[in-house]
Amino acid sequence: MYKYQIAEIDGEKTIGKQDAFRAFMERNSQLLGRDGWTGVVVPSAFHANEGATGIRRLYLEKMGLRHCNSFENRRKLFDIHRSYKFATVVAQAGEATDAASCAFYLHEDEWLFGDQNGREPLLYTLDFIRRTGGEYLSLLELRSRRDLEIAEVCFTNDEPFDQVCERLGIRLGRELNMTDDAWRFSLASIVLTNGEDSRDPLVSMKLLFGKYLPLHEGKTFHQFDDRWGERPRYLINLDVLADKPSWTEAARFYRLAFRDIARSTDERTSIFSVIAPPSMFGNTAPCERDPFRRPNCRILYLAAIVNSYSFDWTLRQKSAAHVNLFILGGCPLPSSDSSSGLNRFLAHSALRLTCNHAGYAPLWREQLSDAWREPKPPFTWPVLATDDERWEVLAVVDAVVADAYGLDRDQYAHVLSTFSHTSYPKAPELCLAKFDELKKIGLEAFTKAHDPYWDIPHNESLPRPVIELPGVGGAEGFQLEGTPAQSRKRRDR
Repeated sequence: MYKYQIAEIDGEKTIGKQDAFRAFMERNSQLLGRDGWTGVVVPSAFHANEGATGIRRLYLEKMGLRHCNSFENRRKLFDIHRSYKFATVVAQAGEATDAASCAFYLHEDEWLFGDQNGREPLLYTLDFIRRTGGEYLSLLELRSRRDLEIAEVCFTNDEPFDQVCERLGIRLGRELNMTDDAWRFSLASIVLTNGEDSRDPLVSMKLLFGKYLPLHEGKTFHQFDDRWGERPRYLINLDVLADKPSWTEAARFYRLAFRDIARSTDERTSIFSVIAPPSMFGNTAPCERDPFRRPNCRILYLAAIVNSYSFDWTLRQKSAAHVNLFILGGCPLPSSDSSSGLNRFLAHSALRLTCNHAGYAPLWREQLSDAWREPKPPFTWPVLATDDERWEVLAVVDAVVADAYGLDRDQYAHVLSTFSHTSYPKAPELCLAKFDELKKIGLEAFTKAHDPYWDIPHNESLPRPVIELPGVGGAEGFQLEGTPAQSRKRRDR
């Protein structure tokens, strides 16, 4: 009776718990006569969740979707939380969808029947839905015609996030579950009685003598910052990881992680950071699982792009309260050659933003050897200490990424206007100024002018473990096992 409750993508079945609305919508379609119409009110999962892929295929490809209007429950029309969303869906039996009228983030039910108060619905063609939603056919939650115009640009000649990660050899996933693995946790406040921060390199090395590793959660890091916000609440003793040798092996490397809980209404939604070892990660901070299978320069390059406003904007059109791999997977990244000067510039910039304490010294030397062209004594951490210093680099990166997406100045200005910039109000003006400079002098001259290390090529060697863990083996202390500079050719510094 039910053929569309589960869909298959690339040989794998979609995940998600069975929702009653999905069975209802499929049965509802079976009761329609030829050319019959149906109108339903369902959870917003219809247009957003992975588990509803089969139902979207039914309503988009086997029926004609006519309207999908998504509301926030701020006026408590239904006895559910105000933050929950629901959608009114109208479809017709018969031919597949040509185009559907869509609107999102609506609040007033009167919008359906009267004056639409400047929130005219947007026309989503089936081709647009396929380009932006991929095989899952999820719908972007756009608010205006300008948003639709920018989405058309960003999703043209793009490469989806999941395909980029596969090409770069980056595999992200969940490590510890904060509930199922709670028995492995030790309270940091009991082990560190002096209120020390387990993320501090000296404290971290001291903890290793007791066989403890810090546990990162989404709230313990931010963009290019592994010591942001609350101190880690928990530590993990190596003795309770005896059944997880792959976890302890991965903990010896620099790893890319992202914040799972990040709403589209927060100051930033896409929050990625390269975290120094030794670290473990809870489920609110999905992380790399095989960091030894790709060069470190690739996670630096990727971090530069996904922490940009342009990528963050595309993510916000898909995310709600959580950022998961399903949502990220369909977000577009600008296509580029991994060996290009642009990627080198992005990796170098991310390195300068990331190296904030001595725990990153091995990463710096792996990528740049003994090169140091900063206006401060050699190997002084952080590399970029003040907000102004950091935003000078962040704005340059952001302008380059916006240009790589193909945005023009007005489109980029609109993207910037959708963020609050609470932590650094000068960001929009600075980003636009850098964008204007880029357009004036050209990409090559611009990246050379803003990368002190522009003549130093990528280190494409696979990484070596940075630290030694008791009982795991490998490197010694915060030192690399080898010097990557041997095969480098660079100009005199």
